[in-house]
Amino acid sequence: MTISGPDFRQTWLWRQAFAIQRSDSTTEEQEFFRAQYLSIRDRAGQLVSRIAHDLPDFTVHDVSHLDALWDTASTVAEGAVSVNPAEAFVLGTSILLHDAGMSLAAYPGGLADIRQTIVWRDALAGAALSAEDSGGGLWTIDDPPAHVVRQILPEVLRRLHAAQAEVIAEQEWRTPSGEQRFLIEDADLRAFYGPTIGQIAHSHWWSVQKLEQELSEDLGAFASRTRSLVDRVKLGCLLRIADALNLDSRRAPRFLRMLTKPSAVSSLHWDFQERLARPHVELDAVVFTTGQPFGLSETEAWWLAYDTINAVDRELRDVDLLLQSRGREVLKARRAKGAGSPELLARTVQTKGWRPVDARLHVSDVPHIVEHLGGARLYGDDKTVALRELIQNAADAVQARRRFQQRAADWGQIIVSIPMRGDAFWLVVEDDGIGMSEQVLTGPLLDFGTSFWRSSTAVEEFPGLMAAGMQSIGRFGIGFFAVFMLGPIVRVYSRRCDRGQETGRLLEFRGGISTRPILSPAGGESVPIDGGTRVEVLLKDDPFKAGGLLARAVFSNKGISLSRLVGAVAPNLDVALATIEEGELRPVARPGDWLKMTERALVTRLNPEYDRAGGAGGRSRRDLLRPIVSADGSIFGRAFINPTKFTFLSPPGWVTVSGLRASSLNNVAGIILGTATTAARDVAKPIATNEALTQWASEQARLISISVADEERQAMAAEVVLGFGGDIGTLRVVKWGARWLCDSEFTERLGMVEELVISFDGEVDYDEDLDDVHPKEFSEFFVQGPEVAIVPQHDGVVLRTKAFSWPGTPSAEGKSKLAVFVRALIARAWGSGVKGKVEERVVGKVLHSEITREVVVFRRLKQE
Repeated sequence: MTISGPDFRQTWLWRQAFAIQRSDSTTEEQEFFRAQYLSIRDRAGQLVSRIAHDLPDFTVHDVSHLDALWDTASTVAEGAVSVNPAEAFVLGTSILLHDAGMSLAAYPGGLADIRQTIVWRDALAGAALSAEDSGGGLWTIDDPPAHVVRQILPEVLRRLHAAQAEVIAEQEWRTPSGEQRFLIEDADLRAFYGPTIGQIAHSHWWSVQKLEQELSEDLGAFASRTRSLVDRVKLGCLLRIADALNLDSRRAPRFLRMLTKPSAVSSLHWDFQERLARPHVELDAVVFTTGQPFGLSETEAWWLAYDTINAVDRELRDVDLLLQSRGREVLKARRAKGAGSPELLARTVQTKGWRPVDARLHVSDVPHIVEHLGGARLYGDDKTVALRELIQNAADAVQARRRFQQRAADWGQIIVSIPMRGDAFWLVVEDDGIGMSEQVLTGPLLDFGTSFWRSSTAVEEFPGLMAAGMQSIGRFGIGFFAVFMLGPIVRVYSRRCDRGQETGRLLEFRGGISTRPILSPAGGESVPIDGGTRVEVLLKDDPFKAGGLLARAVFSNKGISLSRLVGAVAPNLDVALATIEEGELRPVARPGDWLKMTERALVTRLNPEYDRAGGAGGRSRRDLLRPIVSADGSIFGRAFINPTKFTFLSPPGWVTVSGLRASSLNNVAGIILGTATTAARDVAKPIATNEALTQWASEQARLISISVADEERQAMAAEVVLGFGGDIGTLRVVKWGARWLCDSEFTERLGMVEELVISFDGEVDYDEDLDDVHPKEFSEFFVQGPEVAIVPQHDGVVLRTKAFSWPGTPSAEGKSKLAVFVRALIARAWGSGVKGKVEERVVGKVLHSEITREVVVFRRLKQE
């Protein structure tokens, strides 16, 4: 047997269990359990020696670490808590196994076994999502790159190791010849104590509350060997405290560090642990000290030590409360000295050349930050944003439940209502989604800036969800706080869909975010009956009066209906939407219905007030609406080109993000799918490929030339089509005299003349400095000269933000796409050597008055 460092057999717990004569055990019993433990220790030592190979950056996890836990456990137990031989055997074996799962050797099939776990697939899904977000390339979780496997393996082993520890006590390995091998060779001992050993080994990763629940009953005596019981809670507490305290230089040998060269955060762990002395107890406190102080270059390592010792303090306090509540033995250490105070800790964990002052960046007025960054300052004055965010959260919950319970792709529903209770109105958004546990309600939901779906809590609460393809709409963890734009009184009722009705909870805000929320049970009919979440907001503004949610109509004093508002906010959501109005359930939208609706129905959904403007009317019968589809069948939207001078009356177009409206469009009506570029999701960039847009725009040109009689609108549409790289076909592009011409007609007419007088600046408008006529006369009687050609000037940009214009930008010449196109037609007809000259010419008349403007004059080159 190899023993490194102080002999664990000299520790107080070991000697009390195996070396000193006991009144409750025989010498034979002590020797039996002692020998069994030492036999297991030899095999376990070989197993944990592989951890350094699989996790080279980690501090020491070999058998010396396991032996040291006898010492740290004795430090807090001496004179206060003892263990009988059976308990010492169970505790010692649990110590041997608690970290063994950090090695691939703990899995008989090695990496192949790891690849079958939900944790592995979740980690791959998370890595793939991160790679996509950062532009690191796309790959599938079934075929990850080698560097990704290396990247995630340490974290996967860390997350799996505690659960695997529960299995190892009874797990078999097979030799090449097929023989069975076990860590606990005695079959009877393994069968009796194995499950308890596994649970205690696993429990170091549980909360103290779960430890109490799972290990509350003592294990009876192993009849053939002892009459002693095993106090499982006590052993679980000893293991977790011993493991937490084992932070000294035995874990981080200096020479080994030079060999392994740990990096990043792992390097900081080595930095601080190699300086710590063996912890000791003063009165009721564990004391950490240093042999060498932390210099200026080791400040980060000191702060990591501070955070770690604070975690030790929490463990000690939680365990002390648990043991005291049981009325049995308690540990002599109840806290960690210096925890919570950098200045106090620096007296024992010393620094040199600097003083630790907790002056890190922090937010002193969290409610103020949330109110401003999570409300009007972020989203503006549009209160429908709060409704959008509530619908988004509900949609994420429904889609999570679909994947978690393998439900149909169109399963689930969100119901919105505005009931009147007493003399006040409430906005209520209810879903039948996955629901929230108490931990989520009081944790990630309230953690401003942290998205639950991208947190470790999501993986722990719903293992396998990421691997099942869960991709949330919410990414920034700020959307929920928009609800306070509507009112300060908010109630969140929720129950996880896989737990009983009695687990339902109510989280209530009675004074906005400036007061602490109240958590209480919410059983019975208070929570959604099949699980899910309901959010209720007491509206501070009457929804039907100015400033209210439904008082938004421009063309009517009646406001708009709730169903129309909900449809406009989430026009193509992947979850069914409904409202309750006048006591009736009214369907609003179904997944995928936006791909089948008529043009009139879709544009009316996108803007509930559009019908009232007389905008849809007969134009909706043109049937221009077409999907934007790639060669592989991917759908990027459903829209039509609809340019107009008067955008106020134009059919609405939106870029939507995961079914929720984001950026409004010009020149295009309908829906184009996009991805958000801001946290407020008020700016989104379309995701359609150039190929799909070009094909769609060319088809739009063909349809518009057939069905749109307004030739000027055709020319404006041509500008948009060219912006998408499409073929304008027979759309009109130039007004020559009184006649609109397509490109072929324009080219034909060029062949009949020697001179072209053309304006690329669009229609001739009244100019008070140049025109000696009345503005009204100009607007009523101006007639364009028959020899003058005019290229309409129209802004064909579909989406313009501070950061980008889409599609593309104006041409290099500073002219419109259509102007560049017409210049190319002239060059093709008369030769590239023809250059236009700016001249002042008569461009038309108003009654008997000539109207002059600067135009471009092209003259055909004479043939030699």
